[in-house]
Amino acid sequence: MITSIQEFMPFFKRLTVQDFENISFAMIKPDAMSAKEEIIADIEARGFEIMFASDFQFSEDSAKNFYYEHHEKGFCVRLVGQMTAGPVEVLILRKVEEGKPCFALWRETIGATNPANAEEGTLRYKYTYQLFGGPEKYAKEKATNCFHGADSVASVIREANLVLYDMYLHCA
Repeated sequence: MITSIQEFMPFFKRLTVQDFENISFAMIKPDAMSAKEEIIADIEARGFEIMFASDFQFSEDSAKNFYYEHHEKGFCVRLVGQMTAGPVEVLILRKVEEGKPCFALWRETIGATNPANAEEGTLRYKYTYQLFGGPEKYAKEKATNCFHGADSVASVIREANLVLYDMYLHCA
């Protein structure tokens, strides 16, 4: 696992569109960062190779840009606030399974966007119980859903480029 953006970028820049079938952009959101080490071990135990992992702090502008597709939706202001409340863990994951792109495998692993609808065994189900006492309490507290997962190969490319280049430009 590479944890330095300076070390990872030369590799990232060489990726082809076909390579993005076997990788996914993911994040552990601020509300789940207290369990980061356990979550990373859990992700690896589920067969994902973590190619890159690093903390990242979204600015308000970078969060708005990242979630631009939701800018007219009522929840966007709250989402931007939640994503800027603390650091996230940015992950580039790799998992190869015949017939399924990595982003789809990751989204199956994290479960439904609303943790109240997440199936038992998914990461969202597990960590909303562990961190918040369950989906019912989660819904009352309006916490975020612990994880982000790109929803298409195009989103993997877009999101990885936005965040990784932002990290690279602002690294010490």
